Amino acid sequence: MGFWRGLFTGSLLGAALGMMLKPQKKPERMLMAGTRRARQKARKMMKGMTNKINEMIR
Repeated sequence: MGFWRGLFTGSLLGAALGMMLKPQKKPERMLMAGTRRARQKARKMMKGMTNKINEMIR
């Protein structure tokens, strides 16, 4: 059972990271504030996912 949980958890984290780190074409005029906001949203989402996964494992 532990193997399957690890496999499932790893696939979820890998998919989430892949979506966040995927290179996207953006206009060069994008402000740093927009980048900072996106980074904060991604960090908040990852924190929430990590907490949910930890609860599932317990």
